[in-house]
Amino acid sequence: MAALATATSVTAVLLAGPVTPASASSAYCNQTTPNSSILFYKASTGEAGTGTLSDGRWQYKGALGLPAGYTHAAASRDSLVLYNKNTGAGETGTFTDGKYNRTETYDDFSTGWTFVEASGDSVIFYKSDGHGVTGTLKGGLYREGRVYDNFSSNWGTMASSCDTLVAAARRGSTEFPWSNVGYGTLSGGVYTDKGSIPRDDFLGELTATKDSVLSLARSGGELEFRVSKAEDGGGISFRKIGTSGIWDKVGRTSDSLFFYKNNGTAWISTLVNGNYTNVGPLPQVSSGWTLIEGGV
Repeated sequence: MAALATATSVTAVLLAGPVTPASASSAYCNQTTPNSSILFYKASTGEAGTGTLSDGRWQYKGALGLPAGYTHAAASRDSLVLYNKNTGAGETGTFTDGKYNRTETYDDFSTGWTFVEASGDSVIFYKSDGHGVTGTLKGGLYREGRVYDNFSSNWGTMASSCDTLVAAARRGSTEFPWSNVGYGTLSGGVYTDKGSIPRDDFLGELTATKDSVLSLARSGGELEFRVSKAEDGGGISFRKIGTSGIWDKVGRTSDSLFFYKNNGTAWISTLVNGNYTNVGPLPQVSSGWTLIEGGV
């Protein structure tokens, strides 16, 4: 079983530090099929449902029962990891065509990870104290790659496209006296820092499709939407596209977004090549889902 925080044999700075040269386009992302699978999960009961969301079109696939209590989920191009931050329990499995099949279970993950985010073939576990782990997530299996002990602390949100991890921090912390956006590649089980951009404002929550990232920042009783491309560890340049009412969660697939209120209200949009398009409401969605997680 792979422990998610043991010896710090490899160190690196997450989303802060010297800028490394831009890499070539991700061969894995270019040569594999984008993932349209999406999972809905209730932590209190373990109830779950799956489907596909592609080009803004939703299709239900089926229901399944999972262990209760999972707090995080992350889906790659073909796999899903589920994790309980309180107990260290977790599982992985294949996740394609809207169908999840468990491959491995774990009882020895470290507890307390703040964020779990997946790219096309990789996953990162991050704690707000600056510790983290990256590894591969493909073929239904998680395999630890590197352990880090000097990631920047107190990132407030993270999201990953197929090959690019983006994080945002609010001003006022020791490490971030200003608001900040950091980014780099998350590929082959390794994170590589590419740069950061100081900002005057906090971007709020982030979510990403295969090549783009969306931010949702609260402004009064609304959310301000901003979008950016996110490829090859860079291309980060957010532009404001409008506002909406408040949503409780946003799920993603490779090209689509699923906006959700806990009462069951839902809306679908697409986000491709940095371009956001509304599709419309999705009626008769169940209330009370605690995790909504799709592939990339």
